[in-house]
Amino acid sequence: MDLPILPSKCPGYNIYIDGFHALRRPKTLQEANITHIVSVIDWKFPQGWAPLRGFQHLRIPLDDVYDSNILEYFPKSNAFIHEALNSWPADESSTREPLGGDAGDKVRQSGVLVHCAMGVSRSATIVIAYLLWRSRQPVTVHNPKSKSSSHNTTSSESSSEEPPTSDNSPEMVSLPPTPLTVDSALALVRESRPQVEPNSGFIKQLRMYEAMGCPTTQEQLESHKIYRRWMNSRNVMDALSVNRAPEIDHITFRDEEDEDEDEEEQQRSIGQAMKSLSVKTVDAEITDPDITVSDTDSGPSPAPEIELKCRKCRRLLAKTAFIIPHKPPAHRDPSSATEPCAHVFLHPLSWMKDVLAQGELDGRLACPNPRCGANIGKYAWQGLRCSCGGWVTPGFGVARSKVDEVRARPRPGPATAGISGGRGVSAAGPGGGGGGGGGGGGGGGGGSGGGRRGIPGGLAYTSTAGSGVRLPPGMRRSENGSL
Repeated sequence: MDLPILPSKCPGYNIYIDGFHALRRPKTLQEANITHIVSVIDWKFPQGWAPLRGFQHLRIPLDDVYDSNILEYFPKSNAFIHEALNSWPADESSTREPLGGDAGDKVRQSGVLVHCAMGVSRSATIVIAYLLWRSRQPVTVHNPKSKSSSHNTTSSESSSEEPPTSDNSPEMVSLPPTPLTVDSALALVRESRPQVEPNSGFIKQLRMYEAMGCPTTQEQLESHKIYRRWMNSRNVMDALSVNRAPEIDHITFRDEEDEDEDEEEQQRSIGQAMKSLSVKTVDAEITDPDITVSDTDSGPSPAPEIELKCRKCRRLLAKTAFIIPHKPPAHRDPSSATEPCAHVFLHPLSWMKDVLAQGELDGRLACPNPRCGANIGKYAWQGLRCSCGGWVTPGFGVARSKVDEVRARPRPGPATAGISGGRGVSAAGPGGGGGGGGGGGGGGGGGSGGGRRGIPGGLAYTSTAGSGVRLPPGMRRSENGSL
């Protein structure tokens, strides 16, 4: 006997969420025009199972556990659900009101049931992923101002309405997408099913999917930088769980990532997908939050670029983008942290390959300069504890006593390059004083102009107060440091 209880319907969509018991009511599902079923459960359905007869079926074998990779199924499930919502059921009487259309204009549309064991975590995650993806696609609707729409009206209606316009308006128009966030999509699903609660691992994967811009195809998903980092992180954690070092092919070396990728475009897409989620925050989501204490510095302006160089040979080791920020544990007394951390923690970099390829769980880091080879730090895949009390896993730390932290020189721009030639002097022809810099150039050999002084030989020095340019002894003024 079928129980006449309809599964929970997502508002605005012919998408239904329920548990496994919904399959016991095939007649109820058919009456709701449900033609497709997505089973998010690790259970092998018998061949020709009666409750699934007459339905298009997609099985996603997955357990409801924190570390299950549900993200890899999003492109497949999105395509299946989208196909279901754009197909027509066998019953000609099934109708729905189209998005953006008139109330009287109705179109037939089939529905899809997404179920797991209880209809709480896995099925809701699949539906939220579809809502995220669908909300980023343009919507095509009928244009009421088009000629064809006007000609489709009945004679009685046309007599009472204005005649059709003479412009060549298209029959269909495309509306811009209005992207949902994970939180707004979750709230939408909870309107009809309040018990929905994806586990924390699924929520993290949904946020990564949103930060990636909701890729459509499997290739787009697997080639994305965020997904590759996350998969490599999972491989590393799997290796550490059995007390062994990860394989070299499973390690992401940040400085070897595709440099041709348009970083500005990626930042823009991530910002549109998730305004409160930066790239560093995505990295924090990728790593295990239970054992990694790295944090993101949020400020109104970006910190200056820092370069780490070997103190012995001055070889460049890392830049700011490869440094992992961390903080002491909350229970630690802040007044005790008077000294800076003894180590700077880094992401795995390509110059560490030789030592990491040995397959050890921990070891020493040496300067990659073959003429130097100085011991500059240590690493441990299972984590390192900093002198501040913070714990970073995996830990790749270089000792501050072995490196120099140098502020990278900013690239000179038009506003800062006040000296022609870029060396603090501007060349002028014999008898000429050069016109750029702080003021107008003087004429005839000794001309002066706004902080300049004629120099024999046709060279003119600009004003250099605070610019770090050392002038000849006869041209210095002790009172203000400038000419």
